[in-house]
Amino acid sequence: MDLKSFNFLYGKVHKASKEEIMKELHLSEEEYQELEESLSETLQQIIEEKDKAKTIGPDFVRLTSYLYEDISDQQKGLPHPPAIKPRTGEKITLPAPETLTMPEISLAQAINQRKSLRKYSPQPLSLQELSFLLWATCWVKEFHSTKYNEFTRRNVPSAGSRHPMECYLLINKVESVPPGLYYYHPLEHALIKLQTSSDIAKEIYEACLEQSMVIEDAVTFIFTAVPYRASWRYQQRAYRYLYVDVGHIGQNVHLAAEAIQAGACMIGAFVDEAMNHCIGLDEKEEFVIYIAAVGKK
Repeated sequence: MDLKSFNFLYGKVHKASKEEIMKELHLSEEEYQELEESLSETLQQIIEEKDKAKTIGPDFVRLTSYLYEDISDQQKGLPHPPAIKPRTGEKITLPAPETLTMPEISLAQAINQRKSLRKYSPQPLSLQELSFLLWATCWVKEFHSTKYNEFTRRNVPSAGSRHPMECYLLINKVESVPPGLYYYHPLEHALIKLQTSSDIAKEIYEACLEQSMVIEDAVTFIFTAVPYRASWRYQQRAYRYLYVDVGHIGQNVHLAAEAIQAGACMIGAFVDEAMNHCIGLDEKEEFVIYIAAVGKK
C-alpha cells in the first residue's frame, strides 16, 4: 500500500469529510472516486476490526501463551524455511570481517556514552565502518543446513538461532557506495543494489513521518521480519520473539555506532504499509519491523 492510499484510508476511518480528504491529498474528483472504489473492501475490514484493535495487546500476550500451542510445522516434519533470503543482483562486496581494524573502546564506555542521536555531521562513513556495523548486527558467522533444519549464528542472540530478520539499507553518505536502497546479504557480506533513484529516499522519508534523520544520516538501517522462519518452530509465540530479537539488533547498532565515533537513533514510528511498499514487501511473509538512523557525530 502506498502512502496516498494509507492517508486516504486514515482520513476515512477518522471520519474526515470528502472535501477535507481531497484538499489534504490534492485529489481530483476522479482520483477520489478511484481510491474509494479500489479501497472499499480494505476500509470495510478496518471498520469491522477496529473494536478488536482496542484489546489486541492483552489478547496477543494471552493467546501466545504455551497453553494455546499446537504441533509446530517443524514437529510435523514440514520443510524448513531458508535461513537466508535468496537474493541476486549487482553486488558491492564489503571488506571482510577478518580484515577489519576493530575500534579500541571499552564496552563500559560504549554503554555509558550511548544515547539517541538525531543530528549528524556531513562526514560520510567509510566502507570499513559500514562493514563493521553490519558485522556487529547481521553478519553470519556460522551457517548450518541439513535436510531437517537450517540456521545461522550471528553476533546477536535469537530464539533458537532462527534469526528471522533481514536488513535493507538506505545509503545516504557512505564512501564508494552510490546513494540508494540496498539489501545486505549476510552470508556473502555484500550489498545488493535494489534502487538508486533519488525518489526512494523521499519515499522512505515520507513513510517515516518526515523524520529528517533518515535522509540526513549516513545510512538508515531498515530491519524486516520473516515470521515463518521462527513460527516454523515456535508457532504464534514466534511473533513475541520477533520483537525481542530485533531489540537485540538495535542495541548492537547503538554500541557499534559509538565505537566508530558515530551515533544512532532507533525508529519505531513509521507508516507500516508505506514502508513495506518502499521495500516491495507483501506485509505477511515479510514486513518492516524496526529502523535505525546512523551517522557521524
